[in-house]
Amino acid sequence: MRQKDLSCVCDAVENINDLQNAVEEQCSTSCYSNLLSPVNTLGDTIPFILYTKKGTPFKAFGNVGGLSAGDCFNTIFFRVEQINGCCATLRLLIAFSEKKDVLDFHKDSACDVFRLEKTDSCIEVDLNCFCSIQCLNPRLINRTHQD
Repeated sequence: MRQKDLSCVCDAVENINDLQNAVEEQCSTSCYSNLLSPVNTLGDTIPFILYTKKGTPFKAFGNVGGLSAGDCFNTIFFRVEQINGCCATLRLLIAFSEKKDVLDFHKDSACDVFRLEKTDSCIEVDLNCFCSIQCLNPRLINRTHQD
């Protein structure tokens, strides 16, 4: 068990994980049911960006080698899957433009994102290596033009 308040990034990711898990359980009698009702209607993912100690977004690669359907991609968007102390398993979220093109964060900006989708790619990270976290609107997940 880690000592509380040592890392605001660890605390934030832990809180995101707790919220996502509570939504997934869908327990209507939960003491959190009223707090989570807006999130519950938006899905089970709170996307976020992690920033390195240099102030740049942390980037990860998915589908390296092209062994799954689709091409290799890079992303700065994540969903927490599991957390143990300050170590976390993060699912990579692939980003699309409004024209449905996969974005490349070597040249594209986070401001170009229209839609995020969960992928099968995950990464293990030490949350102590990051200085800040930016939570994003859950409506970005599987967003359509009607949203």
